[in-house]
Amino acid sequence: MSIGTALVPLQDEVTSFFELDYRIVSDPYPLYARLRNEAPVFHHTDKVLVSRYEDCRALLSDARVLQGLAMKGTRFRTAAEHAREQERVRLAEMFGFLEKRLGGTNGAYHARLRKLAQKAFTPRMVAQMEQRIFAIADGLIDPLSRTDPIEFISAYSFHLPLIVISEMLDISVDDRENLRGWANSLGKFVGADWRDPEVIAEGHDAVFKLRSYLTGVFDERRGGPTSDLLAGLIAAEGDGGDRFTEDELVAMITQFVFAGHETSTMFLGNALVALLGEYREQWHMLCDDGSLAVAAVDELLRYDSPTHNIDKLAGETFEVAGVPIQQWDTINLMLASANRDPDVYTDPDRLDITRTGAMPHLSFGRGPHHCLGAALARLEAQVSLQVLSRRFPEMRLATDTVLWRSTHMNRGPEMLPIVLGLERS
Repeated sequence: MSIGTALVPLQDEVTSFFELDYRIVSDPYPLYARLRNEAPVFHHTDKVLVSRYEDCRALLSDARVLQGLAMKGTRFRTAAEHAREQERVRLAEMFGFLEKRLGGTNGAYHARLRKLAQKAFTPRMVAQMEQRIFAIADGLIDPLSRTDPIEFISAYSFHLPLIVISEMLDISVDDRENLRGWANSLGKFVGADWRDPEVIAEGHDAVFKLRSYLTGVFDERRGGPTSDLLAGLIAAEGDGGDRFTEDELVAMITQFVFAGHETSTMFLGNALVALLGEYREQWHMLCDDGSLAVAAVDELLRYDSPTHNIDKLAGETFEVAGVPIQQWDTINLMLASANRDPDVYTDPDRLDITRTGAMPHLSFGRGPHHCLGAALARLEAQVSLQVLSRRFPEMRLATDTVLWRSTHMNRGPEMLPIVLGLERS
């Protein structure tokens, strides 16, 4: 931590982070270390920040902790208190829909939705996608220049997961750009200041355009030929003939599109920044032994996760590490901080793709809300690293300065110029 940073009061530093001060957003890890050391459970305006591994790990499985995008939470209520009537209505409409997602439900209702989803989104279905993902990866790379700089996010990283989830959900090629825009807007809304009318308007527009589009896809595909995943979701049947309602299905697909696209895009950008930069020797290890990709993906997820923090909700009053949390407080679990906790990981600020015996990272969550798409995300990441390291051992960054996304909840490069270099013969 720099001397200048240490002199800034912690409250001010945290405020700057949530106000998207680029100095901190571009490298939040010194702030995370400071929170772990000085105030591992820290009350900040409309939320409680939890930054240590064991606390985050425990809360992810604690029945008293609910999913956080809820109108009862302090974060929503603070925004609503400062908003005009039109913004309050828009926020309520958005949350009414978002709370129907798998990631917005709790208890028996969540268990019911997850059980139905798992009947369609099976490990076997994900495994069957492997060769198709390899083909998509090679197809995206084939036309790219080997010698001139390319912007890798727009040329590859956002395309691969978007193509994969679009094909799995039978979404037209012509509609994918719109889908990307709506997902990006939704992602910005989740981590933004909800007191900003423009943020609310853009998020509301994105949510309901995405909802309207997916409702149309669902209605058009019902009863006809479609992809295995969408057909499985439509046909999924639980105890007593239970099925998704239309609103539940549309909300479920919204989550698949958002979670299955944005985080995978950011992951690969983060991975290449590390492997082609400070940890170049580990890139060469991957190039020499593609089987390291499996372990590399988990270590890269620990080292610089695309998901940095998530909001939860206190369902009752309790304490964490001796600090009181009131019922309906928004709890911000700082997963990226937990993943670098020195009480859990040896030399946590160093990437080591040969790391063994470490505790599992928390990037996919834990417990009943563990990410349903974790296996697909891992597979996409492993395939990408294997294809790139096999074909382009000389690949390098084409910039000395990475421009990071302006968000505190997620992390990834806004753009990433690279040179592929000569292809291995």
